[in-house]
Amino acid sequence: MWADDDFDAFFRADFPPLVAFLCKAGFEAELAREIATEAMLHALEAWPTPEDPRAWVRRVAGRLLDAVGETPADRAGDPQDDEKLAALVDQHAGFIDLLASLPGQQRMVLAWSLDGFTPTQIATALRVAPATVRSNLRHVRERLRRHRAARPGDQRDREG
Repeated sequence: MWADDDFDAFFRADFPPLVAFLCKAGFEAELAREIATEAMLHALEAWPTPEDPRAWVRRVAGRLLDAVGETPADRAGDPQDDEKLAALVDQHAGFIDLLASLPGQQRMVLAWSLDGFTPTQIATALRVAPATVRSNLRHVRERLRRHRAARPGDQRDREG
């Protein structure tokens, strides 16, 4: 648990990973930064949070995205002006389009998993059954296997 005076350190340490988390969930960088900023403001108002602040701001960010009603495909553009953020997103660039095509809960569960959370932690944070998280991850893994098995020529045909 973070102490009252540790919010600044938490913000500095977790803001870029939170933005990257939202990008991994399929949202473009500009919206990810907006939602991450809003989630951090909520965290500041609630500081100290009663639980793991990393999980708390990710759950709040998910609720903010739901309230905005946007999906990854709703915004377009290339605001990749932040080199650090661009580098984090580039690590997962091959999956961004695939992530955007996943159903919402599968996309969020995968983003949490990519961010280092266990299925039990994800289930607690999202307030779903652990079996639901494991099932979503199993469906995502199968989709990733099919994606990887696709011939390279088929990929270019789909993109172009």
